[in-house]
Amino acid sequence: MLDPERMPQLLGEFLARQQPAWRNIKVSSYEVMTDGYSRLLAKAIVTHDDGHEVLVLRGDPPSDKILIHTDRELEWDLVRTLNEHGIRTPRAHFFDATGEHLGTKALVIDFSHSQSFLPYVGAGGSIEGLPARLADALASYHAIPIDDLPAQMERPASWEAYLTQRIDEWRRTADAHVEDLPILRYMAGWLDAHRPAPVPLTLMHGDFQSANLMISDDGHFEILDWELASIGDPREDMGYFKAVAQIAPPDLLDDAGCEEMCARYRELTGLTELQVNPAVVAYFLILGVVGTVRRLLEGGADYARGTNHLMGSVFNMNSVQFGQSVWLPTADALGPVLDQLAAAAAQIQENV
Repeated sequence: MLDPERMPQLLGEFLARQQPAWRNIKVSSYEVMTDGYSRLLAKAIVTHDDGHEVLVLRGDPPSDKILIHTDRELEWDLVRTLNEHGIRTPRAHFFDATGEHLGTKALVIDFSHSQSFLPYVGAGGSIEGLPARLADALASYHAIPIDDLPAQMERPASWEAYLTQRIDEWRRTADAHVEDLPILRYMAGWLDAHRPAPVPLTLMHGDFQSANLMISDDGHFEILDWELASIGDPREDMGYFKAVAQIAPPDLLDDAGCEEMCARYRELTGLTELQVNPAVVAYFLILGVVGTVRRLLEGGADYARGTNHLMGSVFNMNSVQFGQSVWLPTADALGPVLDQLAAAAAQIQENV
């Protein structure tokens, strides 16, 4: 994938080895996709005697142009698990695990013919009912049993241990950064003091945002790009979606939309109103972005050191600054509400 001129030949040879039943394979079109945030992306149209395929290749960029480091093998194993469970995501077909055939480690998956969500909205598409559809999408993969997930995914010992680790990531990020950012330690203390009611751990997408959603002809969401997936608190995906929507609207989880999404999610999962509600979603708006904040800060530091040559790493520092302008007022507004929820949860526990 690092040499687009050679890719039609390389891809044709790779597919012939992977799918010997396809006769007279021809890569009639190979087009680099420019909207890849962290991976090399390309779209290929492949013909053979039995028909044609439209495929997408997802591969690793050169080492000095990697915005975030993720594992293609884990992504391959996870996407196949998602396919087995009927999750609305493109089907994974082939994997070059070493990069020997395609020039870099790469997955070959189906091209989605659904419409990208942001262009859909930009063209005037209706968002009525979509908060509930968002809950459908979230609940679909959150319901996959953890035992069915790839063995290399880390299993936290408990919800309490997981949340502690995530909050501490704010402190570790502050300690590792090249300059002092006191706000990171402040937010860690605030998150510790306002922990929500626990829920069962599930698969998390890790980058659940509008840019990774497609909308199908029947009005359902299809989910792309699972490279940041992990096992954790499912509400992080809700909070992360709302956090990104502050920069890239529409925010399907505004006041009315969040109520609609939470109600539908509780209906599908059996969780309680104390566990899933707009205030808790806003708590995870803060907590759930720490992984992205850490990676963006690391990218900026690597650029300063000269080990990363992506201008995007410098540009993304704006996102961290914008985040700070959201975290503090959100925390100020949420504190009393979360305290009330904690008191209600304690009262229920006392009466059990």
